[in-house]
Amino acid sequence: MTFPSIAVVGAGGIGGVVAWSLARAGLSPTVIARGRSADALRRDGLTIERHGRRETVRVAVASPDDDIGLQDMVLGTMKAHDWPSAMPLLKRLIGPSTTLIPAINGIPWWYFAGQSEPAAPDTLSCLDPAGAMTSGIDPAGLVGCVVYMGATRMGPGCIDWSSGRRLVLGDVIPRRDGRLSRIAELLRQANLDIVETDDIRQEVWTKLLGNGVFNPLSVVASATMDEMIDDPSLRHICVAAMNELIAVAGSVGIALPVDAEQRLAMNGHMRGFRTSTLQDFEAGRPLEIAALVEAPCAIGAANGVDTPVLTVLGRLVTRFAIAQRGAAHA
Repeated sequence: MTFPSIAVVGAGGIGGVVAWSLARAGLSPTVIARGRSADALRRDGLTIERHGRRETVRVAVASPDDDIGLQDMVLGTMKAHDWPSAMPLLKRLIGPSTTLIPAINGIPWWYFAGQSEPAAPDTLSCLDPAGAMTSGIDPAGLVGCVVYMGATRMGPGCIDWSSGRRLVLGDVIPRRDGRLSRIAELLRQANLDIVETDDIRQEVWTKLLGNGVFNPLSVVASATMDEMIDDPSLRHICVAAMNELIAVAGSVGIALPVDAEQRLAMNGHMRGFRTSTLQDFEAGRPLEIAALVEAPCAIGAANGVDTPVLTVLGRLVTRFAIAQRGAAHA
């Protein structure tokens, strides 16, 4: 199976790396970007800096208002909080045979789709306040995606790709038509490390065990990864919050393959690493706290699991962001 039309929505770090990899492999993606990003991509191409070397590829570029028709595959690389506002665009790209791959951090809006014991309708309302995604996107067309990649947008059309190339993919609604394997093979042509899973929800929680804790704490403590792990007080907060996430995951039938101490050990080598949420905070951008903190806390509340540490982290980060916006407009 081939995908003659592939759209990558979002020209940030992850979107840039994926689009660059696809274009470099001759798979001709269309990058959907706006403003200065779109102008730079059209004028200069898409540049990746990796290990001190730069390489530029040319890509097709469209703005969110352009009508490029229905696509065979759409990779959505926006932050979780940007998805509701992208629905008008997605509706123009997605048809009955389109595969949509949301490459987002945290709990996704589709998490309870097709589950034998569905959650209360408002459990994940923080992710989809008006219900636009739940009602407007057929979960049968979704392939869940968990990203293990370090990439930072240095400027319009220019990405610093520091680490990783792994995408974990799994059907949101199980299928037996081989679609997942065909998509995986296609993306491997772009030299991406693709892992197929039969349980994408477990993979979501496994990733969340790290960034659901490190990301908000890094803002509250203004700390890099190694500082959070090496400082005894911050480490204590990490362990407590991770144990809460493990309990919430267990409440929806997910047994995680690592405990809190093992998860901390996995990141001990990341000296000086600044989480994406800390980078967003320092740049004055909106923070993806709903998917990383609010949603797992809501799932916990719905299942009788207390999450006091996570809840406090989420509220503190929200207050920090409000204070930051106030200072910027003072």
